Amino acid sequence: MSSILKKFLETPEFTNSNACKFMEYKSGSRIMLEGEESLDVYYILEGHVRINKRVVLHDGRHIQSGFSELAPGDTFGELNLFDGSPRSASVVASDDVKLVRLNRDVLIDYLDAHPKEAYHLFKEWLQRLARDLRKSNERSSSLFAWGLNQHEIDDQLQLIIFPGILIFPQHFPSLWHLPAAI
Repeated sequence: MSSILKKFLETPEFTNSNACKFMEYKSGSRIMLEGEESLDVYYILEGHVRINKRVVLHDGRHIQSGFSELAPGDTFGELNLFDGSPRSASVVASDDVKLVRLNRDVLIDYLDAHPKEAYHLFKEWLQRLARDLRKSNERSSSLFAWGLNQHEIDDQLQLIIFPGILIFPQHFPSLWHLPAAI
């Protein structure tokens, strides 16, 4: 996907041994753990990785929910480039993987010094983020509907829907008097 980032790797700034590190992982190996403090960005050269999010069930059990598969040319870890927060998901090698780990500070310095290239990379990342956010919204809506159905709430629930807001009429009886045009 990111031919832009691949071009960065060919520049003198990234041939420095501190700028990037080539890494290999066997299938099933953990590359990144949700919650860990790490700021580097990863670029996939070969193989596939699975992005997993930890889910806590109602009874306290934990499961790993896979929600994305990435392939050669894709990147991961770029969210930390912007806010430095702990990792938001875990990453596991789906098969044997070859990656480049890019040092955050070197990448930021490069992007600051090359705003045109930075624009194109950020545009690519934002397009992927927008696509992933739309998918996430669809999944959340489907999961919400499934949960209502499984708990037999969907048939009993009466809602007044305003743009972006759900109101449960039984908690606000005065809303029943609003005009139907709303």
